[in-house]
Amino acid sequence: MSATPTVKPKATSTARDTASKEAAPAKSTADSSSAGSAPDGRPALQALLRTALPDLVLEGQGLTGLSAALTQAHEAWGLGLRHVVHEVRQEDGGALALYADGARVGGVQDSPEQLAATYATMQAQDEDGRSAWAVLPEGHRVRLEGGTRQVRVLVEDARDFESHWATHTGGISIRTGRQGEDLWVEVFRAVDGRNLVQDAAWEVVERIKDRALRRELQRRAEERGILGAVLSARSESIGAVLKQSPSLHFTINAAVMHTRERSLEAWRTLQKEALASLESAQAAQINRLVALLGSNTPGR
Repeated sequence: MSATPTVKPKATSTARDTASKEAAPAKSTADSSSAGSAPDGRPALQALLRTALPDLVLEGQGLTGLSAALTQAHEAWGLGLRHVVHEVRQEDGGALALYADGARVGGVQDSPEQLAATYATMQAQDEDGRSAWAVLPEGHRVRLEGGTRQVRVLVEDARDFESHWATHTGGISIRTGRQGEDLWVEVFRAVDGRNLVQDAAWEVVERIKDRALRRELQRRAEERGILGAVLSARSESIGAVLKQSPSLHFTINAAVMHTRERSLEAWRTLQKEALASLESAQAAQINRLVALLGSNTPGR
């Protein structure tokens, strides 16, 4: 089985495919511009998307590729906007901007906090922070039963369908569906950016080898909180850098895996890969914040 977190089947009518089709007419003009020419804000877009796609390189990418990367990032951010067509468009003057279903979200040079706030107005969440929006615009939506009989029939024989969220261990929820030949599994666990920073700050303190300094920071944490204690050991500018960091506002909450196979075994493999991917990605984002918070902390 060939499963991947980022590529959907070409034959499927998905948000990613639609974004590619709608972006295609602009390719003759916008796709030819390089990352180093007009000040289009590409470095800011790359910094934003790398919160979800750490190895992403946008140099040489046209609007079609940028829109596909934005769609992939939304799968990892888990904002519940997978039903929306996400695009990167080039506006008058050459600057890049983000669009959702044809509506402007903001310019790529807007602050991550601004962009996150705009996306938040488009969300609909249940009491557990999971998206209440369906992925499919229409189709059969089911609540999965225990055992494998029902899911086997859905995976192997059903047309387009989508399940409701089902709870899993470790605070994780799972849903699955098919659109055309694209079978997908999405796993979700909500992570608040500010809580993530707190976790990273504690990790910074735990990694300090100087026991006296570690005790001192723990004492300061009782007075001003763990984040305040760590920031007090850094330069004053780190607080501003942290506030502007895309990682604070665009956290990884989900993982989505796709396949074209129609078998229960393929579906089980998707689940395992999605769960492993989410665990790895959420651990990695803490490590990135640890590196930001602790790179110049004395005693490390």
